[in-house]
Formats: sequence, structure tokens, C-alpha cells
Amino acid sequence: MIGIIGGNGVAATNKLLDIIEEKCTKNGAFRDCHHPEMIAWQATQAPSRSMYLEGRGESFLEDYIRIGKHLKNCGCDTLCMCCNTAHYFIDELAEKIDIKFINILEEVAKVVKSLGGQKIGVMCTDGLKNIGIYETYIQHFNPGSEVVFPTDELQSLVTKGICNAKNMNRYLPVTNAENPSHCFSTVCDWFEAQGCDTIIAGCTDIRKVFFPQITDKFNYIDSLEVLADSIISKTKK
Repeated sequence: MIGIIGGNGVAATNKLLDIIEEKCTKNGAFRDCHHPEMIAWQATQAPSRSMYLEGRGESFLEDYIRIGKHLKNCGCDTLCMCCNTAHYFIDELAEKIDIKFINILEEVAKVVKSLGGQKIGVMCTDGLKNIGIYETYIQHFNPGSEVVFPTDELQSLVTKGICNAKNMNRYLPVTNAENPSHCFSTVCDWFEAQGCDTIIAGCTDIRKVFFPQITDKFNYIDSLEVLADSIISKTKK
């Protein structure tokens, strides 16, 4: 059984469950028993992952260890986190809880490889950008590839988009500069202008408010959808 450490954010966790249900139904599920058994823990009281990595907040590690142990005691044999940034501690969590984890960053990097990505743009939190962990995974699976992050000005737009995906601004008209979809669309346009053949939504909150239409201009990889696919794959009977 899969245990999901969620609440990071809440909307992203709810969206994850929605994506999994839709994918299973479109794959032929027509009874409840055709869907995976999961426990989702909305870990809303754990400290901010990005603020910790930015040096502006407390560590979330102990809260995640505690929650992970509870999920294990409930019968989960595999855990995952509905947050890219939290993967900074994935090795410590796996060791302290003594359980397997689905690694979003690794799974995303494998998708990049399967698509043949060579110049990859990444939208993620400030904390995740600062520690360089996405580059490590991508370049491990795709040696020689180039990882591109937004300029400081555009990174502030990514941050605004992530924050506004959690609040009332996500209900504003798409043309409004405060609408998070507008923020992410602007950054994707910049990545395209830089010649990126692949763009990664490296924050699960993005999927709640933004998912571009299929285009032949670049491959778009949504980390939340990658996580949903991984969960379904590991729970197939």
C-alpha cells in the first residue's frame, strides 16, 4: 500500500488523487476495487520545505519522519511525497523510517531521458533551485544535457505563481498578472525562446492551475502526473 506525505500543498495532494482516479478509470476501472489502496496524510503543520532550504525556516525532517512512521504502522510498504522540494531529505527519510520511497525527481529524470531532452527548463521553488538537486538527477540519467533555470526576475514570477496557486488568486481571470497560470505561461514562453526542448513543472502545486496544451514546440513534463503514473505502476495487481 502506498502512503502519501501530502499537504505540500493541499491542493496539489487533492489533485494527485484526482489524477490517479481519472487515469485508472480511463484505463478501464469500473469498480472501487480496481483503484490502488492509498493513505494520504495532509501534513499541513510541517515547516515549509522551501523556506528551510532558503535558510529562512525550521527543518521539516522530524515531522516527515514521524508521519512516515505512522503511515508505515498503518500498513504502507512504500511512501512518496507530493512535493519536489521535500526530496532534499529523501535518503534520510528512507533510512530513518526504514521504507521504500518513490522518488519524483528520479522518475522525472527518467521521463526526460525517454523523451530525449537535451536542453531542459525547470520551474521549481527557490529552495529546490538553490540546492541544485534537479540538475544532479537530470544529468545523471541524461549525461551532457543542459539544465536551464529562469532568470532571477522570472524566478520571482515562478514563486508568485506557486504562492498564488494556494490562494484566491487562482480564480482570477487568466489574463490577470496575479493569476498563477499567467505567471507560468510567461516563464514557459521564455524557456521556449531560450531553445529549451523540454520544460519541467518541478513543483506539484503548478498542476492545479497550469497544464499547457500539447505542442510540438517542446515536451512538457508535469511532476505531479509523473508521480501519479509511478503510484499506479507500483500498485498494479
